[in-house]
Amino acid sequence: MLSGLDVDFLLTNDDGIDALGLQALGQAIGAIGSMAIVAPDTVRSCCSHAVTTAEALQIVQVNSVSWKVSGTPADCIRVAIKHLQIRPKWVLSGVNEGGNLGVDIHYSGTVAGAREAALMGLRSMALSQYLRRDRPRDWNLSALRAVQAWTILQAVELEPTEFWNINLPVVEHAGVELPLTHCNPEPQMLDYDFACVQDESSDPGLSDQTQWVKYRSNYQDRPRSESLDVAKCFSGHITATRLSSRFKQL
Repeated sequence: MLSGLDVDFLLTNDDGIDALGLQALGQAIGAIGSMAIVAPDTVRSCCSHAVTTAEALQIVQVNSVSWKVSGTPADCIRVAIKHLQIRPKWVLSGVNEGGNLGVDIHYSGTVAGAREAALMGLRSMALSQYLRRDRPRDWNLSALRAVQAWTILQAVELEPTEFWNINLPVVEHAGVELPLTHCNPEPQMLDYDFACVQDESSDPGLSDQTQWVKYRSNYQDRPRSESLDVAKCFSGHITATRLSSRFKQL
């Protein structure tokens, strides 16, 4: 089981090892360097930086360079480095199915995968594709744009525990090259509420006071400030935000 691989790239995500965004990134990044994939065995979206310490993690080797783990993206990075002894030059987390803009960075398992790597002293980047329901998805194109972002930014010196959060826009044309803009996260939260839904349980022992509600929002209507990441991504720019996993002194 122990691999001891020296690779150019270690890939993970929070959509699961079978996600199209991760598979497309693996194909694109494999054209420019060696890689390994250690990713969750199922969808772990919005898990933030959760780690598993009280339960055993299952690790299944999929092929010579891929493993799936019954844990979170942060777990996957820990397993990859500490147990599988993979030694990457870069850790890439994504390409996520949906944007991770503004305050999304606090909820995102994709961002947490890159953050965990940064805490270990590794150069890392979270990669997310903003989506619109009225536009088709092209994961191969998203992966090529992700590689473009990495190519531009890989020579930039980062401080210890700093990492990149990259968001890819939805644009009309199919060209790979897009403008890349350095910007800060949007601090205003996405508006949301909860809708009552039909009882999803047939358990007759449940109290009459039990309710079922479901989160609802409109991502496209989220607040945006000029020059910050939401506005820039929505206007067609690849956004690059430099984040730090260090605590700031008050």
